[in-house]
Amino acid sequence: MMVRSGRRGVLVVAIGSAILSAGGLVASTFVRSPQQMATSARAPQPSLITSVVERRVLESTLVTRGQVAPATTIEVSPVAAQGATIQVVTAVRVRPGDEVRLGRVLLAVSGRPVIALAGAVPAYRDLKPGDSGSDVRQAQTALRRLGLNTGGDRAGVFGPGTKAAVRRLYARLGYDVPDTGGLGGRGDMEALDAAADAVGSTRRDVDGLRRRIAADETAAPGEQPLTQQLARAQDLLARAERKEADLVAHTGPMLPLNEFVFIPVFPARVAALAARVGDQVKGSLVTIAAGPLQVIVKLRLDQVALVRPGMPARLTAETRSQRATGRVDRVGTLTASVAEGRSEGGAEAAYHPMTVTSDKPLPSPWLGSDVRVTLTAARTTAAVLVVPLSAVSAGADGRTTVSVLSGTGAARRVEVRAGVSGDGFVEVAPVDGGLRDGDRVVISG
Repeated sequence: MMVRSGRRGVLVVAIGSAILSAGGLVASTFVRSPQQMATSARAPQPSLITSVVERRVLESTLVTRGQVAPATTIEVSPVAAQGATIQVVTAVRVRPGDEVRLGRVLLAVSGRPVIALAGAVPAYRDLKPGDSGSDVRQAQTALRRLGLNTGGDRAGVFGPGTKAAVRRLYARLGYDVPDTGGLGGRGDMEALDAAADAVGSTRRDVDGLRRRIAADETAAPGEQPLTQQLARAQDLLARAERKEADLVAHTGPMLPLNEFVFIPVFPARVAALAARVGDQVKGSLVTIAAGPLQVIVKLRLDQVALVRPGMPARLTAETRSQRATGRVDRVGTLTASVAEGRSEGGAEAAYHPMTVTSDKPLPSPWLGSDVRVTLTAARTTAAVLVVPLSAVSAGADGRTTVSVLSGTGAARRVEVRAGVSGDGFVEVAPVDGGLRDGDRVVISG
């Protein structure tokens, strides 16, 4: 028992010594002399922030964003046919993204087709036999491009050759040909028959009078001389023939306004589709994107001064990991955006619309995409020395210099001439040497 008590006392003494030693260490750490406290209160020595001088091609760029859109969009909204109370979509022949070819049927409304034809002037009326104008000329050109000859009709005049071409078009598409007299032209048959009867009757009168004169007959008592009767009958025949010809010229196959749409340029694609079988026609059914795709950018007021037509542009569709090149086509006048959000002050956001056209046709899947647009305002012709803009300073003597850090840490001033700047860097050329790529220049001190 005495031995254990002695060991316990030694252990207590050892622990106490360790605690005292630790306390001394802590005290030596936190207890400082006045000189030490004054030294630690001083500001740290300033360190120099530097950047490496590089040799590379430098560009001055503006990065913004734009929407890929077609050069032209056409809304297909078939008008109600004459006498129709409602119109119903009965067939849809296209899907979004489909190519629209000349002569393609886009859809059917109330059993009748809507046909894509080429033309810069939008359709605004039925095209009927006897009509004339630039829209008729467009239709004739489209028919000929489809291999449907319009015969000897004059350009811009809907004559018998154009009627024959329209008849063949509808036969090719598998639809009954529309007619000024309705189905099968029945509405015009009575008038045409009457005109033909009038011509036949007067022609018989003329022939009869000619036979009597040839047989040396004389007029019956009370009759005009046969020669006078013949002249009058010939006049009536000519009038009847003109009336019949005019009626024939203004009746027959036609192009109803609700059955065709003029598209100004091909290739074209279906940009949007709002038509389903069974829907009543209440607005636009198909949106056609015509012409090459382009990028529309809304430039802020502080950006427009940096941009000019012809400026090179790089287009990046990030979601597709695809790139393209192009050029600024035009910069429009200041426009207020009504459809988009307003600024905090309540004023409408204003912008300059800018159009960028690609060097090669953009892929059709880019349609509607939001893309990054990088504009190159200036570019060095070869690799040059470049430094951050903040490394260049101008002295009171008018000299432009950079501070180059030596291996010992000392800084020396080197006079330079500045050139193209962009993306926070500037081209520099040393006046008397003393600067090369790999050197470190001071950008902050």
